Amino acid sequence: MHIISALLLIACGVLAAAGVIVKKKPEAKELIEKMTPYQGVGGVVLLIWGLISLIRLLLNAGILLDLIPGWFVTYLLVCLVSIALGFLLGFSLISKYVLSKNEQAVQKGEQLRAKLAKIQEPLGIAGIVLGLWGLVSSMIWL
Repeated sequence: MHIISALLLIACGVLAAAGVIVKKKPEAKELIEKMTPYQGVGGVVLLIWGLISLIRLLLNAGILLDLIPGWFVTYLLVCLVSIALGFLLGFSLISKYVLSKNEQAVQKGEQLRAKLAKIQEPLGIAGIVLGLWGLVSSMIWL
């Protein structure tokens, strides 16, 4: 995991888990409010990065499963959480620019967003944890 993608995953995780974070650390509210305007763009970038990473991971699955199965599972989780968080946080932009031409696509997207919204905070916490792990592991491998 690259340092930039780990930082993006952490930032999007913080936005998704803002409610839990602000309850425990009220002083974080101001910082989270500064990040909120960039939520849609960050979500779309994270979604695209997660999809590209998932494709790369699956193309190299055989080698990775043989050599480092734990890393494969961890990176698979990173990809899946990135895709889910990216879709959830970037849904307004995705709906406006991608899905708006097809009413059925908008409805399906809204249904998926509603399902993901139910687990938004746990996804955010998972994103923070996986992003932090990505930072630590990136520094170990430097």
